[in-house]
Amino acid sequence: MEEEKKKPAEAPMAEELRQLGQAFSALGRTAFQGGRVLSVEVLRSVRGIVDRAREEIEKMTKEQK
Repeated sequence: MEEEKKKPAEAPMAEELRQLGQAFSALGRTAFQGGRVLSVEVLRSVRGIVDRAREEIEKMTKEQK
């Protein structure tokens, strides 16, 4: 019923946020699969990837303004 109350523009945004959450969840599952401990080098590499993704998001949001 609450879905019916949403504006049409909100439905795609909600779906994208849901999928983004699933992607983050999958990232966490992959990184810590079976309780394994990753090496420091691998963790640094993953952190670098996440940092670059954040920078790209910041660029995109600045371009929209």
